[in-house]
Amino acid sequence: MNVTIINPGAFANGFDHFCANCGRFFSVQFMDGDRYNTVSHCPNCGEDILITTIAELLGHCAAHQTDPVNFYHAFPPDEPIPNSRIEIIPRQVEWIVGCVISDKQRKLPVTIESLAAQLGYDKEIVAKVFDELHITETAEATA
Repeated sequence: MNVTIINPGAFANGFDHFCANCGRFFSVQFMDGDRYNTVSHCPNCGEDILITTIAELLGHCAAHQTDPVNFYHAFPPDEPIPNSRIEIIPRQVEWIVGCVISDKQRKLPVTIESLAAQLGYDKEIVAKVFDELHITETAEATA
């Protein structure tokens, strides 16, 4: 098989589309006549509320009063997340989320303070990420 077209995706996570109805990113690779990736409906839920650019995603976030950090994986990993109330880059969010998952799997207490210390981040930044992504602490945070 010869690959003649490589589509990197509209979003940094490699996907071409985001469904504003079901909240899923997806790509569909097919050829329709002379056009590639002609998609009019979400393959997950069937709705036609599709977002195909970062600008549209940011507009959707603004319209729904949602911080774009909720879609951190859609943005370039080492650039600040645009229009976010949290001054953070996607890679830092990934590290926070990864540490939460790892600590929970190892049955360690997960607190804002412990993760801030573990990662060397400001406690306020970690607290904002916890709040926005609805991450709950598994032990009381110490003051």
